[in-house]
Amino acid sequence: MRPCPETCSAPASPAPLAAGEADYACILGHAMAERAAGQGPLTERLGLSGADLAALRDLFVPGLELPDLDRPAPVASAEEQAITLLILWRAGVATPQARWLAMILARRAQETRHLWEDLGLPSRAHLGALIRRELPGLAAANHQNMRWKKFFYRQICADAAFSLCLSPSCDECDERAACFAPD
Repeated sequence: MRPCPETCSAPASPAPLAAGEADYACILGHAMAERAAGQGPLTERLGLSGADLAALRDLFVPGLELPDLDRPAPVASAEEQAITLLILWRAGVATPQARWLAMILARRAQETRHLWEDLGLPSRAHLGALIRRELPGLAAANHQNMRWKKFFYRQICADAAFSLCLSPSCDECDERAACFAPD
């Protein structure tokens, strides 16, 4: 696997990566590091079946050896399903890549840090660029440039007629004030 941009780490290769390839190399590399640390199979880390992981790999980082490709997709929680549905509804595209990314974003949004960190991306800007490229309608819908977890949960809660709904780990986050400052 070739290196990820900036702080993301992955085994090196001499050829530079295109933007999409680099982003998915980071995401896969981060999930593989979590797997190696005993945090569960790759399918659980990313919310995809082994077959979907193989197809994603073949498109973006061909030749990368991945474990767990024989595993089924994990069962998604109700929150995860709601986020996936929101992303796909807003995305404006119906490609396998959009579905894979929606499922990955929904799974990783359940984690405790900023979404870009839980994906293994070098910055929030990288996450924004990935979403603009792969899910343009979703990017356009976030016209106030909210943090992505905040945006997902606000959209879901607005649809459910709630006035405010926090992301799953906001109360414990050291940067809560920055995310929930007036928009």
